[in-house]
Amino acid sequence: MNLFDRDKVLEAISVGTPVEGEYLKGIDLSGLDLGCANLRGSDLSKTNLSDTNLEESHMERTNLDEAVLRNTNLSGAHLSELTLKDMDLSSCTLSRVTFMNSHLLRVTITDRELQKANLDGATFTHCVLKNLDLTGSKLHRTKFLFCLIEGCILDGCDLTEANFGLSYLVRTTMNKSNLTLTSLAGAVMEEIQARESLLDRVDMTLIQARTLDITGSKQRGIIVERAKVQGLIK
Repeated sequence: MNLFDRDKVLEAISVGTPVEGEYLKGIDLSGLDLGCANLRGSDLSKTNLSDTNLEESHMERTNLDEAVLRNTNLSGAHLSELTLKDMDLSSCTLSRVTFMNSHLLRVTITDRELQKANLDGATFTHCVLKNLDLTGSKLHRTKFLFCLIEGCILDGCDLTEANFGLSYLVRTTMNKSNLTLTSLAGAVMEEIQARESLLDRVDMTLIQARTLDITGSKQRGIIVERAKVQGLIK
């Protein structure tokens, strides 16, 4: 049973009262200003968050199963340690968003600016990521497994120990980024730039690459076992 309804949620958040660990399933919160809300651990499954302002909100460990996120402002929102699946976030504002240690499954994000996002430890599986600007973002130990990464900017990023295993990367840049211990094993890559980057012990086992530009990058201990690279520029 819901102890909260739409009006009670807005009232509590408006005066700074935490709505933490609460059962909010199915509530229509569309169009509300819930900026800086503390919703940690709450059940937001099947809630309508269309046109909702959740800027700088704390939503760690929330349940967002079947929630509607359309034109939702998630700028600076903290979405750590949760699972998002079968969603399209392409209409949402996502700059400076945090997805630390979260799991995104079959999520689509296109044509968005995510500069200075914090994706440390997140896992993206079977996701479609197209035309994203992730400049200056944190992607330490981030996993992109079986993903399509197309037209993305990963310049100036911390990609240490990131894993792009078995993903398809096309027309994507990783310039001036740190790729120490990054795994690209089994990835298919086309028109990729990693200029002036640190390529330290990068695992390129079994990659298939066409046009790979590593001009000006520092290289050490790269693993290239059974890799096929056409059009290497260095």
